Order: sequence, then structure tokens, then C-alpha cells
Amino acid sequence: MKTLAVIYNHNMPEMTDSLWESLKPYENNDYDLILIDNGSKPEGKSKYTTHETGQNTYFGGALNIAIQFFLQSGEYDSLLSLNNDLILQGPNFVKTLRNEMFKGNYKVISPCVLQVNNQCKWKYMHCWNADGTRDVKWVDFQAPLIHKDFIEKIEQYPNELIYGWGQDILTGIICEQEGWKIGVVDKCPLIHHSAKTYKAGVSDLDLTTYCRNAETGMFNYMQQSGNIDKFNEFRYLSSNYIYNE
Repeated sequence: MKTLAVIYNHNMPEMTDSLWESLKPYENNDYDLILIDNGSKPEGKSKYTTHETGQNTYFGGALNIAIQFFLQSGEYDSLLSLNNDLILQGPNFVKTLRNEMFKGNYKVISPCVLQVNNQCKWKYMHCWNADGTRDVKWVDFQAPLIHKDFIEKIEQYPNELIYGWGQDILTGIICEQEGWKIGVVDKCPLIHHSAKTYKAGVSDLDLTTYCRNAETGMFNYMQQSGNIDKFNEFRYLSSNYIYNE
């Protein structure tokens, strides 16, 4: 079996096309690559689009659509979910993540992230130049590789998280409950243009409104589901993380 790799696009065709072109030549036996257009205007669609939502379902909705496609296909052992505002080196990118996942028995694994401008506040995601994969409590969801076992466990993420904030820590909470491992691969970095779609002004929401809606939905869900204490604990651990060899 292999990985289903999914790129999501919303009105950022140049950046999306570049990411597709970084990965498509290296599919081989490791992964199949698809591109979901998430409600772009006609001029905002990638020329490599393979699937369309017809409307903007935001990141949370698009991720659930990818999960539904994954479960219905029955052909894959893992799902690689890719923001379109990423820069990476395609050769061996997916193969490295897959090797680390299955060699180390991880249920969720992520490349480390070099963020344009300010570095990511979640220090789990920094490149600590570790040898192999670091065990962490959760990973930020720029490019998580998610094992089939986890996807079959959740089936879909809650609709309250439609804007795409909270799936990452909820995943960590569930993995801790199940005794499953999560890791970050330092030897597999990528560059992230944080919130590029919103900063470029090509979405139906401005960045301030989007962040407010995403944060409200995330905090409300964590509170109502009884996960707020663990949620706050995990955020603290990541923002204060230091790697000790």
C-alpha cells in the first residue's frame, strides 16, 4: 500500500502549481497525488486540479473531504495533508516520512517547519537537527502524514473545527488516549508561508476575521468536549519545548 498525498488550493494557483510540480515527478510506488480545489474563482484554480469542492469549505472541510475520499478508496495506508503555501524538495520527501512512520510505529508524523518571517511559535515544529524523529505530543498541521489506523478511528474531524484550527491538538489528545506515537522528522524540512491565502487577500475572509472565527470555534469545541485542560497543557508544552538529546 502507499500514501494518498493531497494538496488543497483556494485562489493561489501559482504557489499550488509549484508545490504540485515539486512532488508529482516522484510518485513512483510511494504515493498518489491529488489536488482539491476548495471553491476558487475560475482564475484562481490550479491547472493541475483533480477534484473540486464547488465552494470554500475552508481547511477543516477540505481535510474531511480528503479523509472521506481516503476511506472510500481503501487503497492507502496513510494520508499526507498538504497546505498549498509550502516549499519543499520533492525527491524522497514522502518516502522519508513513510520510512520514519512505519519504522518507528508512529500514527502521525510531520516534517519540521521553517516558517517565513517569524518562526512558528510551536517549538515542536522547529528543526532541532535531531538524528531521526523526535517524539512529541502533537504536530501543527501544515503537512501531517496520518496513519490509516488514526483515520479509521476518527472518520471525520468535528464540524466545529471547520476553519482548520484545533485538528492538530485534538489529534494529539486522541493519540495519547490510545497510546499512539506522534513525531517530527528533522531531516525532512519544509518552508511554510504562513496563512498566505489570507494575507494575499484572495479569500472571502480577511486574515483578522478568519483567525477570530478559527480561534472561537477551536476554543468552544475544546471547552464543550471536555478537552480544554489537555488542550492548554499541549499548547504550553509545544511553545516551551526544548529538545534534549
